[in-house]
Amino acid sequence: MNANDLRFEEELFAALQRAFRAGEVSRERSRLAAPPRPLDPADRRLRPLAAGDPATRAAWVAAGEAAIRRGEVAVLILNGGLATRFGGVVKGVVPVLEGEPERSFLALKLAAIRRVAAACGGAVPTLVMSSFATREASLAHLEAIAWGGIPTADRHAFEQSVLPRIGLDGAPLFTRPGAEHLAASELFAAPGHGDTLRAAVQSGVVERLRARGVAHVLVSNVDNLGAVLDPLHLGRHLEAVAAGAALSVEVVPRIPGDVGGCVVEVEGRAQIVEWFRIPAGTDPARYHHFNTNTLWLTLDALAAEPPLDYFPVHRALRWGDEEIEAVQFEQLIGQITEHAPAAYLEVDRAERFVPIKTREDLAAAEPWIRALIARE
Repeated sequence: MNANDLRFEEELFAALQRAFRAGEVSRERSRLAAPPRPLDPADRRLRPLAAGDPATRAAWVAAGEAAIRRGEVAVLILNGGLATRFGGVVKGVVPVLEGEPERSFLALKLAAIRRVAAACGGAVPTLVMSSFATREASLAHLEAIAWGGIPTADRHAFEQSVLPRIGLDGAPLFTRPGAEHLAASELFAAPGHGDTLRAAVQSGVVERLRARGVAHVLVSNVDNLGAVLDPLHLGRHLEAVAAGAALSVEVVPRIPGDVGGCVVEVEGRAQIVEWFRIPAGTDPARYHHFNTNTLWLTLDALAAEPPLDYFPVHRALRWGDEEIEAVQFEQLIGQITEHAPAAYLEVDRAERFVPIKTREDLAAAEPWIRALIARE
């Protein structure tokens, strides 16, 4: 895509530029003043999977299956970003097994939705959100694989927004000499997965779902093959909603090496706070659970467009013969927990959390992927 073809919200970008230049949007200002208190493992908002006896688990499954059968559930796959981690190709279209091009990330996610919908006897609207950098390849691939068998009436594609990258002086990169020689994905960025909430509303997708009677949406990353539509966890979410939650976040017990979203309590609200916002020097081990970025949202929570913050993300970028530091503005979908009451569903890491960020991760996950396919 040519950079000249991109359109962005100029007033929003100008406000972010001013805030960046004034130091109001900075890495330092992004951090909390003090380490937040971990959510107590005994807190009622944290719901361990092991707490369910066989009868309770059966009730969860039955409730989830009934909601799917009634057409109340949709699935949203986050397929945006800049397509940089897999050697410049769009991850969603990458085969997960060598020599099997039909088994892409997107194909496996879609096949899982189709199987569960068929088993429950319901229709599941399926949303794929792409970015300016992933849209063309993703739509072509979805067409080639016939959306993994998802019925035409249940297919929904929309695109997240775009913002220019800036230099440390706050000037947009596209105004610098030599910008004409760079790709659009170097001059512009998709503003993070938090932008999903606004994009879903502004694209009209939310109202189309509401018209169909959808009440709940599962949101997950395209590269987490474990995060699939599952009546068991849907039933757990429905129970949490009945108890007052507007959304449920899947979490796993933290293990060494996990450095990411924490489940904490701030001013009485249980929240997800990303690690870059935690004060430097804080020990990750004090936080018991880790955010998988898989969320079950009520449609009302998705439609609310909460005022998420924009955070500056710094990236190294080649500019001719030199390396420069570029900044892009991003929102975090987990920050919705600052604005809506959330429950935290503890899930089995081995089954539900298999994030594949690099080619090395994909190679390491091959045995798990083959076992997943064998269950089809």
